Amino acid sequence: MNRQCLICDSSAVLTRDAAKGLPLLVGLLDGAIKGAQRPHEGNGHTDLLSGLAAVAPASPEARKAAEDVVRFHFAGFDCLCLRCGALFDETGESKEGLSPG
Repeated sequence: MNRQCLICDSSAVLTRDAAKGLPLLVGLLDGAIKGAQRPHEGNGHTDLLSGLAAVAPASPEARKAAEDVVRFHFAGFDCLCLRCGALFDETGESKEGLSPG
């Protein structure tokens, strides 16, 4: 479903779930890259396996970062307009005092 901003009618709206997935993906990818770059003996296969093994330990920190993004940028709302910064719920109801305008 294409969401429109309630203030500026923009379609550049980020949902809470999508915003949670992005830092999680970046955090896990960062863990894999750091794991693959660790100094060790072996060939490219060893680097790949080391990177994959580093994903699981990176998960708690990545989840914490994702929760922080949702908590600090969404403030209890479901959607964030990337054009004007308006916060609103998917149902179209707004909560007073927290939406810019």
